[in-house]
Amino acid sequence: MKILKYLAYSLVLSFMVISCDKHEILYNTRPADDAEFQLHYFEPVVNQASNYIDSVFVNGILYSSVNGSGQLLPYNGVPGGSTGRFFSVKSGEVNFKFYRKDKIVYDQTCTLNKGKQNVVVHDLSKAPIILDNQFPYPHSFEWQEGVSIYTTASISTIKFCNFLYEKAGEPYQGKLQYQWQHPRTKEWHNLGNPVGFGEATDRIPITVVKDVYNSSGSCRIDYRILDENGDILQVRNSSGKMVNYSDYWTGYIGQAKMHFFRGYRTETPVCAVSQWGSL
Repeated sequence: MKILKYLAYSLVLSFMVISCDKHEILYNTRPADDAEFQLHYFEPVVNQASNYIDSVFVNGILYSSVNGSGQLLPYNGVPGGSTGRFFSVKSGEVNFKFYRKDKIVYDQTCTLNKGKQNVVVHDLSKAPIILDNQFPYPHSFEWQEGVSIYTTASISTIKFCNFLYEKAGEPYQGKLQYQWQHPRTKEWHNLGNPVGFGEATDRIPITVVKDVYNSSGSCRIDYRILDENGDILQVRNSSGKMVNYSDYWTGYIGQAKMHFFRGYRTETPVCAVSQWGSL
């Protein structure tokens, strides 16, 4: 019986070897598209229906439309900002075409590299500006001995992008210093170095102090912008007055955001920051 058992085992092993030799396991896959991008439209125009981009074609393929993943609106982008998602395409030369109804209003080609990036159109007559999204995003956790758990803190990361126009046809000439206020100490901190038009800071960690213990963690973060002289940037408001620029956003632990400063400093449409998420 033992001999028969060993013979049976030998036969099974032989069939397995023969089977493996004759039947190569193949997976019907293709390499992933290795360039990921978010597309933004920051031309300083009035946000109204006549200025909407009804469809976006990337290398001749429809990526966004009225009936698809959404129109591309001024001071907005695709895919949607709250999702943090990216489109994908093969890296290299990439062509973007924008349509309003059946008319092409934008036709430009640029180079996209492997990884995540933000493609910014600020003028329909010019090639887009490509910004490195700086993935992967840093994370950390801050703990202070003896401090209430309600003040435990961690980080969000912000990347500031300067697309401010002084007035029609004239990009702002100076460099802007973006600053954030620590929610606990109320001290102001530089967010990266000053950047000129079409430039972006590095992705900078900021502190987020949890408002509620049993939550993912969020709090209000205040921001301001300094001009090249170190003064708070003066901007036109909706009432036509020149005022100090300031703003605030809710910061969430672990999230990565882009802050795009766009619009006109001295004319309408007035300037503001558009926030965009990244995953």
